[in-house]
Amino acid sequence: MDDARYQELVQKDLAHWVHPQYHKADHQAPLMVDHAEGVYLYATDGNRYLDGLSGLWNAAVGHGRPELAQAASDAIQRNTFTNSYVSFTNEAAIELAAKVIDLSYDNMQGVYFTNSGSESNETNFKAARFYWTCKGKPEKNKIISRVEGYHGNTLAAMSATGMSVFYPGFRPTVAEIFPATTPGATPTGGGRIDSGNINIDNIVAAIEQEGADTVAAVIAEPVQGAGGVYPPPPDYFAQLRDVCDRYEVLLIADEVITGFGRTGKWFALEHFDVQPDMVSLAKAITSAYIPMGATLWSKEIHETITGTDPSVKFMHAYTNSGHPVAAAVALRNLQIFEDENLVENAAARGDQLLSGLQRLDENPHVGNVRGLGFMCGFDFLQDPETDTAFPVEAKMGAKFLGAIKRRGLISRVRNDAFVLAPPLISTAEQVDDILTIVEDSVREITAEV
Repeated sequence: MDDARYQELVQKDLAHWVHPQYHKADHQAPLMVDHAEGVYLYATDGNRYLDGLSGLWNAAVGHGRPELAQAASDAIQRNTFTNSYVSFTNEAAIELAAKVIDLSYDNMQGVYFTNSGSESNETNFKAARFYWTCKGKPEKNKIISRVEGYHGNTLAAMSATGMSVFYPGFRPTVAEIFPATTPGATPTGGGRIDSGNINIDNIVAAIEQEGADTVAAVIAEPVQGAGGVYPPPPDYFAQLRDVCDRYEVLLIADEVITGFGRTGKWFALEHFDVQPDMVSLAKAITSAYIPMGATLWSKEIHETITGTDPSVKFMHAYTNSGHPVAAAVALRNLQIFEDENLVENAAARGDQLLSGLQRLDENPHVGNVRGLGFMCGFDFLQDPETDTAFPVEAKMGAKFLGAIKRRGLISRVRNDAFVLAPPLISTAEQVDDILTIVEDSVREITAEV
């Protein structure tokens, strides 16, 4: 694309398109992708980039898969749309529901289809309230989350998102949905794991302060993703499961990022031998080829919600819930996962990526190298020994993004926390390429400190 055409499009973009998390000052020279194939993005600037974040954590099987294009085309021609409200159904969504349950935790039985991760969390919040109402406890309506957890940007999901950067201009948040913080503490928003965001005592304190008889559920990501890729301590979720059981509170696993192989298991709590009561899914269910999400419910919750008197219905709906085309693409996508052993590849490539990143510990300004499966991260720190952050004006994260982009890699930072989650189809050679770019870029920007 020539520069004149690019500039024309950017001006139309600035004139009309309000992007997510947007200010036009940050959008004067956006990267425009012309086409993509496998793990690579080919931009209109003539450069090729490794996709280090799988689009936005979601392009698990890579870009440009003709199998998924064909699945969508076949489905569109066969049955473009029928609603999925009561007395309507479609074959693809039926088979997808059964498939996802087959792949998931042993206690799961019910599926509700959505269009995004935010909708999946909204659905589970409402389903948790509905469940307790069915149990004769409608006062159990509060949802407790964690500081630095990310659960979406609709109003209820934003309220559960423990990142204060999302609140200005949108308050008040939903009062009954909130992150558990250390009493008296003010979250720094730095993104690092501390007593404010991964402390079981905070969850207990919040439940006891509110009263267990008012709390419907606790929601947590198995690995905090958008907050900076922070895996939990090995015993964290076993403890959280015990807390939820002790106080009769449901445990919602937000696996919008970690679901479908990202951590080297089909679902991330398998690493800790823990089963949640509800699961929120999206992203890799279709590898982003068509928007879709889902919630999973345990046998107990599913049978309670669907076993009410006919006069008491679960009056929750989305027009495109169980969309036949999205379901067909999801089924073909999951077949690729199985045919190409992508969950196993994610585990192997994740070990390779984490091992390579651990070499960065030799740098005096890199610390907290971490990961679980094929999602890893590290922090730029002024002093790793004391976990001292750089001043904001140093802009280490922004400088690093520029350095890796110049070398042909795209990914993301959360303040000074850098994260990677490449497509699950990545080869050992491509992971080596990512590591070379990261190592060279780290040397470049830390040499200036």
